[in-house]
Amino acid sequence: MDAVISRFQRLSYTIPWNLALLSFGSFLSALAIKAVIIPNAFLPSGIAGLGLLAYYVFPQISSGMWLFLLNIPVFLVGWFFISKRFFWYTLYAMVSLSVFIDLVPWTFPFDDKWLAVLAGGVVIGVGSGICLRSHGSGGGLGILLVLAREKLGIKPGQLSMAFNTVVLGIGTIWLNFNDVLYSLAMIYVASAAMDGVQGLFNQRKLVLIITTFPEDVSGAIMAKLGRGTTLLNAKGGYTRQDKTVIMTVVDSFRLKRLETTIFKIDPKAFVIIESTFSVLGKGFSVSR
Repeated sequence: MDAVISRFQRLSYTIPWNLALLSFGSFLSALAIKAVIIPNAFLPSGIAGLGLLAYYVFPQISSGMWLFLLNIPVFLVGWFFISKRFFWYTLYAMVSLSVFIDLVPWTFPFDDKWLAVLAGGVVIGVGSGICLRSHGSGGGLGILLVLAREKLGIKPGQLSMAFNTVVLGIGTIWLNFNDVLYSLAMIYVASAAMDGVQGLFNQRKLVLIITTFPEDVSGAIMAKLGRGTTLLNAKGGYTRQDKTVIMTVVDSFRLKRLETTIFKIDPKAFVIIESTFSVLGKGFSVSR
């Protein structure tokens, strides 16, 4: 299992893997926009929402072109504040999204608009989340979402929801008010789907271990799980005795093995497991 996980982690840094994620995520997002969102006069999240709003008001320019034009100033932010690698990956995703939107020929009919809300929200949310799983993003608000996550620790879905509330407020001027409310519900579904995709394979567990045998447990973690450890000096609040606390971070796949390893050595160990969204460094994610 460790060998498989290690190979997957190495694969995630390669250019073909990241381009594949961005291509698939962009296609899903374009499919949702062209086949579900536009036919129902909804507004999706972020810059895509602004682009479609402009398209509804000025349909002489295609929706894909509006998306491309509105992304230009946001890309300047990506160029100066994140990294050149992130910029080029995201540029590829944005161009792919614009092309896919103009090429997708399908329209999915729904008798109930709530079904369109669920379908559009899930598909575009999954598409955006897949793009963010790469070393780029889907463009537009995705750049700002990465900045918020990497620099401020804000979850992408939360910032997306706040940003899109403003977009929908502007949309009430030109669109049917009911469609704006449907759009708000769709954006909420998309935000949840995006956070779900982000956390699906990115969930890390911060583990604190208080044990009578810190050297043995630490050595076993490094030898059997291939994870590093940090030994922290501490003092018991009640006993006032000096203790050594082991800190380590593992992915969800290794968590059960970690527990087994700890309690096999020290059945009386005290273990605290905390979910953490982003871990940067060797063996985990890299900064964009």
